[in-house]
Amino acid sequence: MTSLALLAVLLAAGWYFYRQWRYTRFEALHHPGHPQYFGAALCSVYLFGISAGLHALALRHSTYSLYLGKLQGMLPLQISDKQSAEGLSLHLAITLWCLLLGAALPILLNVPLVRTRSLAQLIASRHGAIDAIESLAIKCEEDGTLVALTLDNGKVYVGLLDEFTGPRVGKEWVGMTPVASGYRDDKGKLVFTTYYDIKLPDDATMEIFQVIVSLKQIISAQAFDLELYKQFQQPEAHTQAVADRKELAPQRSSLVVDNTRHAFYLGLPILLLLSPYVGLKSTIGGLSMVIAAGLSCLAAEKLRRRQVKPGADVNSTPLETDEVHFV
Repeated sequence: MTSLALLAVLLAAGWYFYRQWRYTRFEALHHPGHPQYFGAALCSVYLFGISAGLHALALRHSTYSLYLGKLQGMLPLQISDKQSAEGLSLHLAITLWCLLLGAALPILLNVPLVRTRSLAQLIASRHGAIDAIESLAIKCEEDGTLVALTLDNGKVYVGLLDEFTGPRVGKEWVGMTPVASGYRDDKGKLVFTTYYDIKLPDDATMEIFQVIVSLKQIISAQAFDLELYKQFQQPEAHTQAVADRKELAPQRSSLVVDNTRHAFYLGLPILLLLSPYVGLKSTIGGLSMVIAAGLSCLAAEKLRRRQVKPGADVNSTPLETDEVHFV
């Protein structure tokens, strides 16, 4: 009975890890029931693997065994005929390590995703956690353009969508800070009535214009360049506007870069899993694995999507999407 209770605690730690790590969080929230149980079980196996290695490393120090024995004596654990005292002690130690890692590892593994928004977007897109409008918003931010939303009442908003913050389920609303707004007439022609480029008081920001729109109201969404639109209102500027736009077209990041960033990020949990076992043979080797995990994480963060103007000097510093703010 004691072993079953400890096993339940281990599975609970895996379930918590599964729901808190942003890499698996969307799957956990979006697929309840049996898929979630399976995912929690896999995470429990991962936690068990690290815990077993750390326990083996800790046994090298007599103090660890001493305190573990005292803790076992304080808990109401029953030794059965089918399980020895040593086996129960091992089970208790693994469970305690899993509880500790289940709480700490999600925080550690989420740090690069919180610190580098483009990496979080990449991971989320791999799991289908970004819908069509969020995908459009990310593309527009990379290209330096705005987003135009046309509502079912004919109203049109052009501006910046709220930034993507993480996987969500049940998305029903979208926030936007408009730059301009108007409507579409009976023929579908866009007519602007309001521009929000006014001078604001010192204690005010553009957020006072923010609008929240129901996704059910949106009938179309598209990338929109306000300056190019103004140029197209002048017939003689059509040709020059198109030419200028081609020169400003951003260079799309390759699939190879995205796959490399994804692999580097997965290197963090994988190398952390292997580090205690390498440490059993060589302390320096174990520390090297931990350092390699950190470097892999940094590489995933630094290898960002870039924007370079065609024809520009390839040696010039590119724009990195995590450091660009469009206003």
